[in-house]
Amino acid sequence: MSSESVNIDWTYQGSPDFLAGTGATRTERSLMWAGGLVGAGLYAFFFLTGTYAWAWWGYLLAGVMAFDVAGGVVANSLNSCKRFYHTPPLPAEPSSTRFFKNHLFFTALHIYPLIIALFFGGGWLYGLFWYAALLIAALAVLKTPRYLQRPVAFLFILLALVINLYGIPAAPGFEWFIPALFLKIVYGHLVREEPYRP
Repeated sequence: MSSESVNIDWTYQGSPDFLAGTGATRTERSLMWAGGLVGAGLYAFFFLTGTYAWAWWGYLLAGVMAFDVAGGVVANSLNSCKRFYHTPPLPAEPSSTRFFKNHLFFTALHIYPLIIALFFGGGWLYGLFWYAALLIAALAVLKTPRYLQRPVAFLFILLALVINLYGIPAAPGFEWFIPALFLKIVYGHLVREEPYRP
């Protein structure tokens, strides 16, 4: 067992930070931005090399979605984010905070599979299946006893990875997207874990 001292702190104060979680450290924020830049940078590379026959706005739209999902994979696993999203809204926070802290509402906002189907040729089977699968996975994790939530979340992520590779073909340029979306939401956002602090 490690002799390292552990500081778990569920309290925070300050303006709501829906990206990195209120009270995120500079290092936590840097990690979040690094993840987002990985996603956006991929589509910047595709744009500069003319990889796909998309209009400029298609690359921009893809880059914005990628920034959110890739950044969210990192951000939602931050202890500051876990603390923010898994505690009740503070009395001083605006009423809108309550909606973003509603895990199912937050999940439903991620309509990216539908956007990909509409603008990038994924097909409606792709869009509707993956959007419904994300909501079903979220409901399953939320209904699971807490001690099993992490393994259940990773079971759904594993299924998403396999189906994405061998079941429903992804739109070109988005082969990585669904597994990352499931990592962001199903594990990162939904699974409550202790917020270790410096």
